[in-house]
Amino acid sequence: MKKSKIILGIFSATILLASCNSNDAKADNLGTKSSENLDSKSKLEDDKKLIESIDLKRGEIEALAIKPVELKTENLREKVKQKWSKIHFYVNNDKVVKVKTYAYEGISKRTEVFYADDKGLILVVIEDNGEGKKGKQKSELDKMYYFNEGEFLKEFKSSKEKELNVRNSDSEELMNEFSEYLEIFEKQKK
Repeated sequence: MKKSKIILGIFSATILLASCNSNDAKADNLGTKSSENLDSKSKLEDDKKLIESIDLKRGEIEALAIKPVELKTENLREKVKQKWSKIHFYVNNDKVVKVKTYAYEGISKRTEVFYADDKGLILVVIEDNGEGKKGKQKSELDKMYYFNEGEFLKEFKSSKEKELNVRNSDSEELMNEFSEYLEIFEKQKK
C-alpha cells in the first residue's frame, strides 16, 4: 500500500509539473501573440502613414507644371509597342518623376501612370479610362499599387469587385515595366 501511495504521489507531482510547464508555455505564447499583435498594429499604422505620404507626393507631382516628353513606341520591343501607342515622361530636376502610357486610340482608353521619388517607384495608377481630367481623387481611380524602396506595399481598388489576393507577379511586373521605361528614356536622351 505504501508503494502505491508513493507511486501515486510521484505520478501526481509529474502531472502537476507538466501542467505548470504547459501553463508557462501558454503564457509565453500569449505574450508572443500580444507582442505580434502590437507589432502588426504598429506596421499597419506605419504603412498607413507611408501610403498617406505617397498620396501627398502624387498630388505634388500632379501639381507641377511639367511639359511631357513624348515617345512613340513603334521602335520599341514588341510587347511595349503592341500595348502602348505612346509614352509620356515627366522630368523634374533631371529626374523622371512620372511616366504615363497610352493605349492605341479606338482600342482602349486604359492608361498606366508610374510615380517616382528619389528612392524609386512609389505608385502605379491604372485607369480603364485614363484620358479624363488630371489629378483625380483616389476614389475615382481604378487601381493603385503602392511601393516603398523597391518593395510592394499595398494595392487599392476602388471598384466593388472582390479580389481574394494581390498577385505578387502584378507588382513585380509593374516594377520591371517602370525600370524598362527609365532605360528607354535614358537611351532616347543620348
